[in-house]
Amino acid sequence: TTKPKTHELLQQALEQGANLIGGCPYKDDNPDQHIEMIFDLAEQFDVNVDFHLDFDLDPQGSSIPKVVEETIKRGYQGRVSIGHVTKLSAMDKMKRGEMAGLLKQADITLIVLPATDIYINGSNYEALIPRGTVNANQFAALGLNTTISSNNILNAFTPYGDASLIRMANMYANIAQLSTDDELTDTFDMITKNAAKLLAVKSDIIVGAPATLIVLEAKSAVEAIRTNAQALAGFKNGKQTFCNEAAYICFE
Repeated sequence: TTKPKTHELLQQALEQGANLIGGCPYKDDNPDQHIEMIFDLAEQFDVNVDFHLDFDLDPQGSSIPKVVEETIKRGYQGRVSIGHVTKLSAMDKMKRGEMAGLLKQADITLIVLPATDIYINGSNYEALIPRGTVNANQFAALGLNTTISSNNILNAFTPYGDASLIRMANMYANIAQLSTDDELTDTFDMITKNAAKLLAVKSDIIVGAPATLIVLEAKSAVEAIRTNAQALAGFKNGKQTFCNEAAYICFE
């Protein structure tokens, strides 16, 4: 981003209607300047901000304080999200708590990307390979908005996937070693109402709300996560977009 041509292309995209801007400070020679420039563009075009942040297992050198500083300085509380942030998984409990406090102060959403985080991090280890994935439930318990998503699907960074957020939540729950119904309920929230909050869309099923929903082969949120429930049907603004037949036992 600190390269003039990249900055020019970002500005051009925003002028042509892009409604969000993202940054990747850890890939820049000057991460702080990168963050400032992203916020400059965000303010200029009044768009929200997302950062791929702190994507390694070194607990030192986090960019969270800088992002928090710029968020508060520019009045962008509630308009910023950060993804990966795997450095958090390498920090001790006290340091993680300190970072959580900063993120809460700035009302920044934490996005965990378990498929990429576990695939990339620790690839240079030959034994006791670290998970490299943040336990988002710990941050949700402190009042942060937390979500789960997929960084990529079927590419070099994430060579697996089918765009199912239920599968991603199930994978995350295994990695984070979650087991209780309460933990899994919170996990389900991360791919539903928490994500809706981040995107500023309504998520309640009420009369008059947009009929955009997924029907799952499960009786509860907890069952959906535990069984990696299949999606039976999807609707977008009242129009059905796909369907799957529910599983059944065949008898000859």
